[in-house]
Amino acid sequence: MDVFLLDVMTEMLQSPLYFLSYINRRTSYGDKFYATHELTTFSYHLRKNLWLDEENSMMYLGDDIGADLDLAMLTRRDGAPGLATPKGILTDYKGTKFDELIQEIDNLEHPSIVDLGFLLLSLSGDTIENINKSLAHILKLTKEDGLNHDVTFLFGELSSGLTIHCNNDHPSISMPRLEIHCQRRKYKHKVRSWIGICIEPIIEKIKFGINLKHEWAQSDEMDEKVKILHSFKGKDNFPFTTSKQKKIGRNETCPCKSGKKYKNCCLS
Repeated sequence: MDVFLLDVMTEMLQSPLYFLSYINRRTSYGDKFYATHELTTFSYHLRKNLWLDEENSMMYLGDDIGADLDLAMLTRRDGAPGLATPKGILTDYKGTKFDELIQEIDNLEHPSIVDLGFLLLSLSGDTIENINKSLAHILKLTKEDGLNHDVTFLFGELSSGLTIHCNNDHPSISMPRLEIHCQRRKYKHKVRSWIGICIEPIIEKIKFGINLKHEWAQSDEMDEKVKILHSFKGKDNFPFTTSKQKKIGRNETCPCKSGKKYKNCCLS
């Protein structure tokens, strides 16, 4: 990495999350992308998020890929006519729910939320579009009926998953509910990590997040609890699923079907 490359990277990736995400992805894909200059690889990243699907083990990038980045730098530095930001990851999702999430994560310091940022910025365009639609959908539902709605995504190639809850509930109710949901989803799909966030529907901001990271281990108790969870069909993170949950009183029977009161079971 030379000084000129670093200058261009900091010019284009002014968000700390975007900058660190690129460094992380470039390191991970070190032997899979080939180009005569690192600026070409960076230019491809601005277009496609340095995305490489499972069907390709490596990719050679031609020098012409860097033309948009060269023009953008001329526009910024010398006032040349053209786009100051190349079309791609920095422009495609501007003003969307996904973009709002990234901006909010950039301003937060909680480790679980930062990990979510890295996860989101490693996804394909199709998955990002699905997150945008799903998040808008559950926000709309919760605003209409005031209940908890959720959406879950499985990222099999990353051995990870994401669950988003949207509700007006007090954290004493919403936090354990989200944690239980994430624990069961992580166990159901046998992945290394699972992230969960809870969003306040009116101001559409993250209330809190959790990040589960540990190796999967078989449990008879968990086997029983995850029976009611459906498995994803088809491509890893499609289709998205949402559910409506009524508020559960502390003295009501726990929804996990243990026969115990909620306060003495999953709420405890």
